Amino acid sequence: MASRVTTLYMAARTGSRVVRYLIRPAAHHAGVSRDPWSLPGRPHLPVRRGASLARRALGLVVLLVLSVLGAVLLVPLLVLLGIGTASGYAAAGWLLGFTLLLAALGAIWTFRRASRLITAPEEAVPGPLDAATGDDETGLLALLRAGERALPASARSALHATVIATRDALRATAGDLSLGRDAYDVRQAAREDLPELLRSYRAAPRSPETDRLLLGQLGLIGRRMQGITRERQQQQARALEAQRRYLESKYGEEGS
Repeated sequence: MASRVTTLYMAARTGSRVVRYLIRPAAHHAGVSRDPWSLPGRPHLPVRRGASLARRALGLVVLLVLSVLGAVLLVPLLVLLGIGTASGYAAAGWLLGFTLLLAALGAIWTFRRASRLITAPEEAVPGPLDAATGDDETGLLALLRAGERALPASARSALHATVIATRDALRATAGDLSLGRDAYDVRQAAREDLPELLRSYRAAPRSPETDRLLLGQLGLIGRRMQGITRERQQQQARALEAQRRYLESKYGEEGS
């Protein structure tokens, strides 16, 4: 007898865990980034997405079954309590009100669970750090999306690296008060050089030589953009160090 009770308890516990897993809220897959600058998803991600959709569909079926079971239990009870209330039994009226409240709460809970199963929460998408770079970044993002469709797999990662380096350089030079050589090169790369390079590649006959030329020019632009970003980071570090020395000379003796 004890073993049978233990078996029933374990089966009920396992079933409860399965139900909780099926009706838990939908979530984005690990590794699927909402960042528009990220590379396209890996080949195994559609399998994960399909598994997630199947789990959510099963969860909706479980919610439907639970709703039907709840209705089967509550409707006869409500009919009996309604008859008792109509007959003048005060206790039946109280029980009828309590049962209706439970039914309403159950319906709200079911609706919220179904909504959270159907709709996955959105993740924040990082945007440009400065409004002045917004138009250039929008153009770069459109260029990246066009390159993903037009370029072979060997060139997509190189284009992505160059576009990201150009975006970072745009942000690093966004605060420049004058259009110096670095800021000029960055804007030329974003507005003219990269789009023109992609147009020329698409117009040329596809061959290993054109692929090599494309990769070489992408690398050339990318290294220049990375150098600009690195130099600005070093300037900021030097400015911070100079401020530290200034504050130490200004307040150090008085504080000692």
